[in-house]
Formats: sequence, structure tokens, C-alpha cells
Amino acid sequence: MNTVTSRDKNAASAVDDTTPDLERALRQGGPKKRESDAYRKASSKKSYAPEPSPDDPLGIYLKDVGSHDLLEPEEEHLLLGDLIFARNRWIASFLGTEHGLQAVWNDLERWKNEEMAARSLVPGPPKPKPGREDSEDHVSRLHRIFARHVAKRKRRPFQISRRNNTDRLLGVLLFVGLRPGPLKRYREASIELGPAAVGEGIRRERSLFVAARRPLIERNLRLVLSVARKFDGGPLAYSELIQEGNLGLIRATESFSARFGVRFSTYAYLWIRQAILRALEDKSRTIRLPVNVTQSLRKVAKDDPEGFDDPASIKDETKRNRLTDMLANPSVSRPVLSLDYGPEDESRLGDLVGDGKAPAPDNPVIREDIRGLVKGSLKFLPDRHRLVLRLRFGIDCAKPHTLAEIGKMLGVSAERIRQIEASAFERLRKGPDGGILEEMVSD
Repeated sequence: MNTVTSRDKNAASAVDDTTPDLERALRQGGPKKRESDAYRKASSKKSYAPEPSPDDPLGIYLKDVGSHDLLEPEEEHLLLGDLIFARNRWIASFLGTEHGLQAVWNDLERWKNEEMAARSLVPGPPKPKPGREDSEDHVSRLHRIFARHVAKRKRRPFQISRRNNTDRLLGVLLFVGLRPGPLKRYREASIELGPAAVGEGIRRERSLFVAARRPLIERNLRLVLSVARKFDGGPLAYSELIQEGNLGLIRATESFSARFGVRFSTYAYLWIRQAILRALEDKSRTIRLPVNVTQSLRKVAKDDPEGFDDPASIKDETKRNRLTDMLANPSVSRPVLSLDYGPEDESRLGDLVGDGKAPAPDNPVIREDIRGLVKGSLKFLPDRHRLVLRLRFGIDCAKPHTLAEIGKMLGVSAERIRQIEASAFERLRKGPDGGILEEMVSD
């Protein structure tokens, strides 16, 4: 692979897309020494994997990873030069097109609008207290200045927006090592070649970037194994941890910059570890918990690694209070069981879970007994009382009726129907089956 000149390397830099955690770690000089030494510790195969069987896919993968030697600083420097040069040529080929510039411009416009919306949420200065003329004069003057400024912005909003975005776009181009002169040549070439040839050129530059990052990824796979081994034995299998760590390594090759002032292995360690931690937070549970809850559970497990003992045994009051709060709701730390799971193959857990809304199996039998007992008791009532109760509770009719509806049918008032109903209830209580009816209704 051809190396690049010092001028090209100085012009080449990565797109700054690190997370706040990574930026904070880089400003503090990278991870701790024991973490930065993980690259050297990865040279020992026994430190990251047991001896696999020959036909094991994981064993074959580990054997292939072990065939790649670790990078020396000089080799890493050359590979990074080729990587950054190829990456910036790919970015430049995209930004040299009309669609590429328009896409970046749209992103800048969206970011500017979000920034202005965020600033509008910040409260203004407090109102002056009554009786202070100097403060009132000062605020009045600021108000006049602000009013003139707003009027000017209303007259030329698009010019200001375009100027701000132009400055930002120029900063993006300079950041990836693309000057206005070469950008103009890219634009002219794209117009002459046409869309098909330009698209083929972008795909060719991307393939060169992928080829440039492949040796850097292959020579750092041992670092992924070393980091993944620290999280082995948890909810995710070792092979899944390796996959997530490899994705973090690939992401590191896409965003690394020599401006960070650290070795690529140090920078990649942060991305690998972050990718594995995020996978543990997102994929280790059937029902995903919020990130803050997952972090709290991890802290509790760290405070009490022997399985949630008595919180009173912890001397640190802060840790004891945190552990007590978490143990108050243990459901978040319990594993979720599948409804298809059962103690035996013949049954499922879902078959053993009761449905509170479903009627009890004996309810229809009890209801039929009550209906027969009520019909038998109604025979001892006068015809008028029996008719009122049948209509009132829908016995042997389509639906229950109100007092007013029954009164309209019988040509009397609703109050008279209420009195007949009360008299019928009294007769039923004093009847031969009154005690049984009252007991069944109360149950």
C-alpha cells in the first residue's frame, strides 16, 4: 500500500463524530494505563479465550485472529496515513457534487434551527426592581437596540442565514482537508463527466477507503477479544460481545483523527468498550430498561457483588441508601421469563397464568341455580308484583327496564312502581326461600 506525503497527511483529518464520553476521555489523556495496556496484553491468546474445538466456528475465528500480528507504532502510522487520505478523498468526491453539498447544507440549516430554538428557551435578564430609574433607562436602551436589530434581521433573514451556513460549510470543507480551489475543480469535473461517471467515482473512492481500513481492523481484532473477555459470563454470549466490539472498532476507523493526540489503539479501545456496554444495555433483556436504570443496577451489583446481602452491612451510607432504594423494587433486576417456558415439555408457563377478566368455571352453574331459585320464589308473589320484578331485572324478557318505562307500560307513576318493587322484595325476604336468596346474593 502506497504511503502519503507529509503534506497530504497534514491536510487529511477525520470527521469529528465522537460521543461526549469519548471526548472527555481523550481530553483527560485517554483511558487509564491498565486500559491502554490492553493492546499489549491482547498478544497472549490464553488471556482472552479458552482452547476451542477444531470444528467450533468461534475457535476457527479465534485461530484466524491469532494469525495477525500486532501493529508496531511505525506500521500503525503508515496505515493511518493511508486510511485518512483515502477517507478524505472519498468525502471530497461526495462533497464535490451538487447533491453532496446540498445534503451538507441541509444538515447545517437543520442544526442552526435547532440551535436557535434551544437559545430561545433560555430566559432573558430579570426585570428591574421598582424605583430604580437607572436600571429602567438601561433596559429601555437595550430594548431599543434589540428592536432595531430585529428589524434589520427581518429585512434580510436569508442573507444572514446563508452567511452563517456558508461559514460553517467552509469550516467543514477545511476540516476534511478540502480547499475551495480543489472543490471547484471537483465540481467542474462532475459537470463534465455526468451523474453516472460521478457515481462510479464515488463508489471507487469508497472501495479504496474500505480497502485501506481493512488491514488496520484485522491487526486490532485481538484488542476486541481482550476487551470482550472482560464482559464474558454475562447475559450476552462471548461471540455476541466480539461482534459488538468489532462494530465499535469499525466505527473507530471512521472517526479517528490525528488531532486527538493518542494512538489509534487507545482511541479504538474506547469505541470497542462503549459498543459492548451499549449492547449489554440494549440487548441483554427481553424488555429493555432505560439507560439510567441499567447503570443503577450495575452500580448496585458493584456495591454488593455477593448477591444483594443485608444493606445494613454496608458501611458507606451513600452506597447503603442506593442499595436500599434499588432493593425496594426488585422486579427490575429479575429476569423476564418467556410464556413458552415451562418446568416440563408438556406444559407452558402461559398456561399457568390466570386471567383476572375471565369468568370462573363455576359461574354459569351458580347463575343458573340462582335463576331457577328466583323463578320459583316469584310464584308466591301477586301477579302485579311478579310482573314488576320481571320487567325490572329482565327476567324472561329482552332487557331490564327503568322505573319510568315500567310505569308507562302499566299506566302508573315511577314512584308507584318503586313502591311495588320494595313491597315485592319484602315479600321475598319473608318467603320460604328468602334466607337462601339473601345468602346467595351476598356471596
